[in-house]
Amino acid sequence: MDPVRRKKVVVLIDWYLPGYKAGGPIQSVASMVARLSDEFEFAIITGDTDANETTPYPGIRSNEWNTLNDGTRVYYFSKAERSFDKLKQLMLDEQADVIYLNSLFSVFFTIYPLIIRKNYMPSRKTVLAPRGMLGKGALNIKPFKKKLFLLLAKIAGIYKNITWHASTQLEAEEVKLRFGKKQRVRIATNLATPKAIPSFNRTKEIGKARFFFLSRISSKKNLVATIQAFKKIPTGLHSEFDIYGPVEDAVYWEQCTNAMKDFPSHLSINYKGAIGNKEAEAMMADYHFSLLQTQHENFGHSIVESMAAGCPVIISDQTPWRNLAAVKAGWDIPLNDEASLVKALKQGCEMDQQTFNAWSRAAFDYANGIFNNPQLIADNKAVFS
Repeated sequence: MDPVRRKKVVVLIDWYLPGYKAGGPIQSVASMVARLSDEFEFAIITGDTDANETTPYPGIRSNEWNTLNDGTRVYYFSKAERSFDKLKQLMLDEQADVIYLNSLFSVFFTIYPLIIRKNYMPSRKTVLAPRGMLGKGALNIKPFKKKLFLLLAKIAGIYKNITWHASTQLEAEEVKLRFGKKQRVRIATNLATPKAIPSFNRTKEIGKARFFFLSRISSKKNLVATIQAFKKIPTGLHSEFDIYGPVEDAVYWEQCTNAMKDFPSHLSINYKGAIGNKEAEAMMADYHFSLLQTQHENFGHSIVESMAAGCPVIISDQTPWRNLAAVKAGWDIPLNDEASLVKALKQGCEMDQQTFNAWSRAAFDYANGIFNNPQLIADNKAVFS
């Protein structure tokens, strides 16, 4: 008996594995591929460098198909070889059942594919994941340019006759607000890769704590406000704050470094640079809490990964993860509520070993519930069905 043919999904994304500097979208797509490959055959079309880099990934062949260790076929485009005609031929050759796009604003990996689909394969199902780009916090960064782009794209019908993959009900509402109530939207929370149970034996002294930030450094991630609040942890509580992630916005990073000056003697702050996913997993074992006062996340992989590592999170209220304190997985604090943020930092510092162990385990259990929710798998499969 012949095996059932898996539907082919061609994924177009600016950056993919082994890249990591573009953050969550890479992890979202990689987890989707890992967890849905029993039913779908994925082929990835992407760039051959990481975000803000010029050197191709080591060990890959640019401008041809590569097969990764998990069996996924990936075509890595060099910047020099990117052209409308080459992309068109590649997409026509692949004959995908579904085209899956991962950006609103990428010319080569979203706009060109939409034009190619419209003119050369109009019946091909096309799914677009906005990846949080329609959120108020995201649109407030370079707002005129983005809103003008969306207006012109809407007038030109670039996003016409597609299915939207929204990660949350809020993102679904954002799609309909920008593009009209008749848009086809499927809601499916982003997938993440299940983790082994971490060690819960971190030493936690009363009055001491280690915090980390792990994300791209841009105004959207609101790091300046986090640093300013951290400086207000009262004397007598000794805390460390280490920052990990690539600098995406040099002007904003200068604001961060200015905020890092003149730190109180009972506190310390350090920038540790960008690290890969495997390094990040090992790094988290050395900390107690994760900090991310983001202006908007449609999922927040570093948030979920932190909880999976047994680190309760101190985040903003602009993510899907809410009411965390009630289950001892962390705190979700309204943006611009510095007093509540300082209070949460103080509470984390003051925890004794027994209390921290309980919160650490609760954070892991919360993340585990996200990883192993069968409904999320079903919802994501339905996006392509």
